[in-house]
Amino acid sequence: MEENNILTFYDENNESIELEIVDSFELAGKKYAALATPEDIENENEESEVFIMRLESESDGEDVFVSIDDDDELDAAFEMFRDRCSEEFDIVE
Repeated sequence: MEENNILTFYDENNESIELEIVDSFELAGKKYAALATPEDIENENEESEVFIMRLESESDGEDVFVSIDDDDELDAAFEMFRDRCSEEFDIVE
């Protein structure tokens, strides 16, 4: 992946984590992105954790990443990611 696909996020303890966009897609009129750490992507033989987030547009037109609290929405978004990327990633549930 290109380096411009790497974003920095901060957890509740204000610790940074870098995540790389591995896929983006639309589902039911909403935009989503699947993200993983660059280290996980490089180590293809190891288990990776994928984060699915929704993109929302702010009033200034900027897109922001939002965590998904609704289990049904998250399950549907993960299904879409799995269908799109099952050949690239060995997905284990």
